[in-house]
Amino acid sequence: MAGRILVPSRQFAAQAAAIAQVQREVLKAEPLKVSSLKNGLSVASSENFSPVATMAVVIKAGSRNETYETSGISHVLRLAAGLGTKNNSAFSICRNLQQAGASLSCTQGREHTVYTVQVTRDQTDMAMEYLADVVSSQAFKPWELERNIQRLKVDLSQLPPATQALELLHKAAFRSGLGNSLYCAPYRVGSHNTAALQQFVSQNFTSARSAMVGLGVGHEKMVKYSDLLNMESGAGPSTVVSKYCGGELRHETGGGLAYVALAANCAGAVSVAECVAAMLLQRVLGMGSHIKYSSGQGKLVLAAGSESASVSAIGQMYSDSGLLGAMVVAEAGAAGKVVESVAAALRGASVTDEEVEAAKKNMLADVYSELESPLSQVENIGSQILLSGAVMPAEKVPELIAGLTTADVQAAAKRLSNASLSMGAVGNLSTVPYLDTL
Repeated sequence: MAGRILVPSRQFAAQAAAIAQVQREVLKAEPLKVSSLKNGLSVASSENFSPVATMAVVIKAGSRNETYETSGISHVLRLAAGLGTKNNSAFSICRNLQQAGASLSCTQGREHTVYTVQVTRDQTDMAMEYLADVVSSQAFKPWELERNIQRLKVDLSQLPPATQALELLHKAAFRSGLGNSLYCAPYRVGSHNTAALQQFVSQNFTSARSAMVGLGVGHEKMVKYSDLLNMESGAGPSTVVSKYCGGELRHETGGGLAYVALAANCAGAVSVAECVAAMLLQRVLGMGSHIKYSSGQGKLVLAAGSESASVSAIGQMYSDSGLLGAMVVAEAGAAGKVVESVAAALRGASVTDEEVEAAKKNMLADVYSELESPLSQVENIGSQILLSGAVMPAEKVPELIAGLTTADVQAAAKRLSNASLSMGAVGNLSTVPYLDTL
């Protein structure tokens, strides 16, 4: 009896394998598609048949677009995501998205604001309705904004000193535009009312400054979802070019550590080759440890030569400009010598073929690791569309990186050596030298 059952079982297993093979062929992932609608809105999607769909609205607006009068408003806007809209209460948005197992988030940089929702494939219609409502029908009810002030204060109280140093570095380097902080100044807390927020959104959240991106969603469906966005048409006010000025800002807080960010101006994303060369140079200088329990390698670490300090190269790249330099965290007594050594290493950096090849491999690993995250992927796609109107395919990235030579990276090092430095410093600055003495 057992022998007679064995043959049909094998046949059934073979049939199941054949069906699975057919299904795999039918469910072949679709390449990224990008469309530009009549109102200027860009729509991009990639149907990868992921069980969880990721949909985002990327808007070309951030702290860079603030004026002196609206300083800090982007931070308030970021925290207001998910509050009551013209169509739904905050409770309704939270309850219905959670009931569907969805998550809604808002992330922000100096140039972009990204609203993202992740949900199972069968709930995309509902999730997209709420996402569009949160993005384009915000109400900014006064009583909700008042309750939001406490969240704003908590954000500011938890700001790490290293982040504060980076914010001071941007302010010193650019003064306005890219110099505007991602965080609201304490004296501005509570000063942004409903009218100010509505005006900022109506001016900057326009269709031509926005891109809808979907992963795990068909392109036709994403184009259909675009009808849900209730945005002003047009491009809105033009972005003012941020001029690099250079300077230093220091904030003495005492304690036992000094946090110092040093950087010079470098090319932005519009100058692709120079920007990538600067990113490779950042890796040659040393971006900290990639190996557990190791102290990391790089020219800056060797230059610091102190066990009481942590040094890492920083690269803050934007559309038209960027900053390349180092972050130093050191004991107050040793900070002066470490900062001097790191500044000298930045000005005297040189590269070898072996270092450049290692940096290329490291950069490729970082790029592919970012592409594994849907949240990073939708932000990357949206920002590329808003910058150039197109998206570089992932398979082209190795060609771009491989096309750069040691001479290109050495040229970036030479530009760094001749550039004027900027500095932002926080903590016990008793031994930290002033910029004009470096």
